[in-house]
Amino acid sequence: MLVGLRVLVVDDHPDVLELFAVALTACGAEVTTVDNARDALALATQTRPHAVVSDIAMIGEDGYWLVRQLKRLPGAMLADVPVIAATAYGHEHPRARVLAAGFAEHLQKPIDPELLCRLVASVTGR
Repeated sequence: MLVGLRVLVVDDHPDVLELFAVALTACGAEVTTVDNARDALALATQTRPHAVVSDIAMIGEDGYWLVRQLKRLPGAMLADVPVIAATAYGHEHPRARVLAAGFAEHLQKPIDPELLCRLVASVTGR
């Protein structure tokens, strides 16, 4: 389903990073993980992922910061890369607010691995 896609996963909880990476790898994606938004921005400019899955509430810069920074990059470098928001705080980060901020999709934790793969496939046109 995701063979040939590079996916960057950003979350400040190691167990969540591992769960997301295992799920996406099982669906065929090439997965890179990072535990903060600042490093994710740097890594994204180097690896040019096809999609990003990012936690919203992280220590330091959050997922909203990351999506704003990606959209501001020069040219079309990564401005069009779809970013899926993953959050355990659905009431604090409702779908409408997340989508209005520039995310392509909204995913409520705990995640269903199959749903995660389907969302990545959907936002990348697979």
